Amino acid sequence: MAEVEELIGKGESETVEFKEKFDNEAVETAVAFANTKGGIILIGVFDKGRIKGVEVGRNTIERLTNKIVQSTDPKMYPKISVKEINDNRIIVIGVEESNLKPCFAFGRAFKRVGKSTVKMGKDEIEK
Repeated sequence: MAEVEELIGKGESETVEFKEKFDNEAVETAVAFANTKGGIILIGVFDKGRIKGVEVGRNTIERLTNKIVQSTDPKMYPKISVKEINDNRIIVIGVEESNLKPCFAFGRAFKRVGKSTVKMGKDEIEK
């Protein structure tokens, strides 16, 4: 648990992203991490590091995994786990740097630049 709290304390970076909820932006960030150095997405944490927590049901992890797998090309299979901090559940999505680049989400390629996820240009993709 301490490692997740430590990540939150350090704030967002090139390899750490906070998301209030899981959405298409989270999938794009996963692809950006795969196209750069890898990273960790923490779902249930506000941008400034305040912990909100998320509801985690019986099929939550399976649903998130399926959304990522179905929305990415090549297919990505991140490590997803749930951590509890002060009675709040945080979903931790670990993404490794991909050997097959570029990776796409919803048909678009993204990369990580500092704390931002940015769309890659045509010339970057061709490289």
